[in-house]
Amino acid sequence: MELKAKNRGFPAGIGFALGLLLAAVVGVLFPDPFSQSKWGQSGQWASVATFIVFIFLGRSLSLNGLWLELKRPVVTLVVQGGIFFLPWIVATILFRSNLSSSSYLIGFLVVLVLPSTISSCVVYAREAGGNTELALGHSFLSNFIAPFLFPLLSGGWLYGVGYIGVSFLSMAEQVYPRLGLLIILPALVGYLSKKIPMVGEPVGNWERKVPQVCILFLSYIAFASGTSLGLLDHPFNQWMELLGWIIACWLVLSFLGWACGAITGVSMPERKSIYFVVSQKSLATGIPLVFAMMGTGTIQGWIWIVLPLTFYHLFQLLAGAGILAWLNHRMAEDR
Repeated sequence: MELKAKNRGFPAGIGFALGLLLAAVVGVLFPDPFSQSKWGQSGQWASVATFIVFIFLGRSLSLNGLWLELKRPVVTLVVQGGIFFLPWIVATILFRSNLSSSSYLIGFLVVLVLPSTISSCVVYAREAGGNTELALGHSFLSNFIAPFLFPLLSGGWLYGVGYIGVSFLSMAEQVYPRLGLLIILPALVGYLSKKIPMVGEPVGNWERKVPQVCILFLSYIAFASGTSLGLLDHPFNQWMELLGWIIACWLVLSFLGWACGAITGVSMPERKSIYFVVSQKSLATGIPLVFAMMGTGTIQGWIWIVLPLTFYHLFQLLAGAGILAWLNHRMAEDR
C-alpha cells in the first residue's frame, strides 16, 4: 500500500532512507521523551501513527493495475509466490535448522516475507526499460494482500506458532483484530474518502509526505525504546554481522527475482520488472505491519526487527541503482 509511483524523475528514495538513519540516530541519542514517558506511552503513539499511515495510503489505492494483472493468473501466482511464499520457505528452513542464534535473525526473516515496495520498484523497472504496468500491478497486489498473509507467514517466528505450543487460533485472536483496527479499517476509510466531495480531491504532495513522516516517527520510537537494550554498546563485529545478513538477504531475493522472471517465460522487459518487484521489499508497509501485529506490550523488542528493516531498505535502494546501471550498460552495448 505504498504511494503510487508517478511518471516523473528518479524518486527521492535515497533521501527517505537517509531520513530513517537520522531518525535512528536521534532515537538512540535522545530517547528520554518516550523512555521516561514524558509524552505518554510510546505504544499508544505508535498505534496512532500506524492508523494515520494507512488512512493516507488508502487514499492512494487504485484497483486498475490489480485487475489487469489478475487476467494472467499463472504469471500472478509465480510473481506473488516469489514475493511471499518462496522467501517464506527459505526463511522457515533457516529458522528450523537453528543455523544462527543472531539477534538479527528474526528481523531478516521478516524482511524476506514483506510485500514489494511500489515506489522504487516501479521507477527502477521503468528506467531499466521494463514493463511499468506489470511492476505497478504486482507491487500493489502484494501490498493489498500483505495484511492477511503477513501473520500467517511470520507467526511462527514472532509468536512461536507451531514451535512453542502456541496455536494459530490464539495468535489470530490477538493479531487480526489489531490488524483490522490499525490497517484494514483506516485503509478502507481512506479509500472511501476519495468519493466524498471536497475531501476526495486528487491526492496532493503534502498528503504523500504524511505516511513518510509517520514512518520516521515509528522508526524513532523503536530506536528510542531500544537504547535500553544496549544498542550503543554493540561491538564492531556485530555491525559487520548485520552487514553480512543484509548482503545475504539481498542475494536471496535477487536470485528469486531472476528465477521468477525466467520461470514465467515472459519478454525481457517484463522479466526486468519481475526482478525488481520480487527483490525490492517495502519498509513503508513493513514497519506499520510489524507494529500492528506485535502490539504495544513488546515495544523494546521492536528494535531487533526495525533495525534490519531500516538498514536493508537503504542497501536495497543502492543495490537496485547498481543493478539498474548494469542493465542499462548492457542495453547500450547491445545497440
